[in-house]
Amino acid sequence: MIIVRIERWPDDADPNDERQRHRRTDIAQAIMRNDHSGSRELGNYEISLYDPPPYNPWSGTHRSGTVEGFPRRDLGVWDLLYRALSTTIGPRDPGNWWDTTEDDPGAPHSDDRESDQPADKAS
Repeated sequence: MIIVRIERWPDDADPNDERQRHRRTDIAQAIMRNDHSGSRELGNYEISLYDPPPYNPWSGTHRSGTVEGFPRRDLGVWDLLYRALSTTIGPRDPGNWWDTTEDDPGAPHSDDRESDQPADKAS
């Protein structure tokens, strides 16, 4: 089982200091559980997402789904998380800023982007 937690911390906190763990606030959690129906090469996962109130748009409800045929020997956990979010939440921004268009041949490609900000806003 893989658990991904999203936590909010005060800016002045040290998340590596166990004595400050009480300062964190859990914002969301994803559980990706191997259902053992796949093979060594292709894994199948049950997905469960939860956002505790008041940090969610779903009022504390769970979202669930599956990722099937995940090539776990070729891809990493971030790819599994991406597929888990895609299957449970779905697409959010069909016009990803990093996609190059004919109108803007100088736009950054997904392979060479340096930050999560659009090119005109990156510092």
